[in-house]
Amino acid sequence: MYASDFEYDGICLSEFGFVICSFDGGSGTDAVTNGSNIAFNKVSRHHGRRYSLISADYEECITASFDICKNPCLNNEELEISDSEVRDMMRWLNRREFLPFAVYDDTRLGKDKCYYLASFNIEKIEMDDAVVGLRLNMETNSPFGYGETQELSCEIDGNSIVYTDVSDEIGYIYPNLEITCNAAGSLQLNNDRMDTPMIINNCANGEVITIDGENQIISSSKSSHNIMNDFNFRFFKIINTYENRINVITSSIPITIKMSYTPIIKNAI
Repeated sequence: MYASDFEYDGICLSEFGFVICSFDGGSGTDAVTNGSNIAFNKVSRHHGRRYSLISADYEECITASFDICKNPCLNNEELEISDSEVRDMMRWLNRREFLPFAVYDDTRLGKDKCYYLASFNIEKIEMDDAVVGLRLNMETNSPFGYGETQELSCEIDGNSIVYTDVSDEIGYIYPNLEITCNAAGSLQLNNDRMDTPMIINNCANGEVITIDGENQIISSSKSSHNIMNDFNFRFFKIINTYENRINVITSSIPITIKMSYTPIIKNAI
């Protein structure tokens, strides 16, 4: 990581007058984990001559450790970190929840932003009984990072929408949806990559259907619509394979759709 600053919970390290640094020295080369480590679970065949893959799972979240200190360019005479400054850092970084964290990588300016949901345990680095730095031990809630939220807003009325999935994870994701029905009838929202479309019967003109993809919750603006009885429980998916990221989206009735999701980014901190 070649960076001097990071953002956590919407606040930058530089706002405290600190920078990312290293107290370890060394050759200047580092081996950095890229996360997304997969455990391959296998079963023996032919007396151990060959193994069959039965599952592949992410078994650990991304972790990282790095140091911070006062920015010597701001004041190179007073680099000792006071007790109140340590407490400020603890209050900011040592949370009992995971919050957005992103580094400002000096080698990746202008490239796609990647963030993590993280919290920190913190150690003091002392020299001659003075605190001169802090070691941040980061824990995240995932084996990978996330990109900026992808959004799509359009009307579908007899046409099809071609959408490209930008996620690095091969497979599928359930996006958040806000669907306004522009005609009454049975809504069938289909992606040509899905085996079965998402079906909601008895939709009314002007009804707004909201779907929380992450938690798989569906609701309607029309209180009289018993949407749970009319839903086939096939939540809409955005899908990609290694060879193909294209999704062709169609609807059986005219709709206005707003879609959003957070893509998975597999890149080192």
